[in-house]
Amino acid sequence: MIVVDDLESLSNSPPHVVAALGTFDGVHLGHQEILKRVLGRARQIRGTATVFTFTSHPWKTVDPERAPKLITPLELKLEIMRAWGIQLLVTAEFNQALAETPARDFVKGILVDKLRVKDLFVGFDFAFGRGREGNSELLREMGQDHRFRVEVLPPVVLDGRVVSSTLIRGLLEEGQVYQAARLLGRPYLIRGKVLRGSGRGRALGFPTANLEPPEDLLIPNGVYAGWAYWLGRVYPGMINVGCRPTFAEGQRVVEAHLFSLSEEHYGEELVLAFWRWLREERRFRSSEELAAQLVHDKAEVEEILADEGEPYKNWALQPWVPMINKDCYRTSFSRS
Repeated sequence: MIVVDDLESLSNSPPHVVAALGTFDGVHLGHQEILKRVLGRARQIRGTATVFTFTSHPWKTVDPERAPKLITPLELKLEIMRAWGIQLLVTAEFNQALAETPARDFVKGILVDKLRVKDLFVGFDFAFGRGREGNSELLREMGQDHRFRVEVLPPVVLDGRVVSSTLIRGLLEEGQVYQAARLLGRPYLIRGKVLRGSGRGRALGFPTANLEPPEDLLIPNGVYAGWAYWLGRVYPGMINVGCRPTFAEGQRVVEAHLFSLSEEHYGEELVLAFWRWLREERRFRSSEELAAQLVHDKAEVEEILADEGEPYKNWALQPWVPMINKDCYRTSFSRS
């Protein structure tokens, strides 16, 4: 996948751009329908499957106090797009200048003059340009003027609800990771470097891989069933998010006890996939009482993952292809 953060660096226009526009936070089932149509059309006409997206949520510029945490930070979103087979990903910083750009100027200056879009796919609620003045009707009108085709996809409905980033974010904030996974099409994922901890977990018989919580961590404190992805393999385990109140520690951490991974992995990148919420984090009267609870938790996690998790554990692998090597970025196309 070619990643471009500056359209001026495109030395040649990509052949027959088939593009999707949007923030794509979560790359959920609704977004995936758009990607499927982009990829299908690109294959049909031997075009370039393209996504134009933003490096941050637009509200971070338009209304910072209301700006939500991201379901998929930029690096994760890039990897998911790459795994889907997108050929060209254009990322733009949603700054004040872009927020104040009239919708018609955005279409003419970027989609027509820079990308030379031939086919454009957007979601049913897509809006863009200054004050969100641009909509699907404007895109269709300008498509006729500039000879590009516009297709607006209807909402994806699951369990009677329209799949949206807002809905998924709300579920995650309530700890409903299983319900969110159904709308995402995969478990909620986070990634971080394994840090050296205090060793208390090992002393209790439950060694953990400790991660510093990412800035955009959406889920509440508690104990979860899930998996870890490390060096191309999947490991079941139980994951604690919280402040370890039994030991009076105030700093929030993410700890994963992985059932079949015993070697040291300090400094390594670890991906955690959250599948089910077990219980809230609480303070125990002693280390022995905590250890007894962990035994119970482990048995419950093993049962959960054995009964319902096996068909889904590889979801965690789908987007986690190797990180894009910056030395391999290409910003030019050859026509064939």
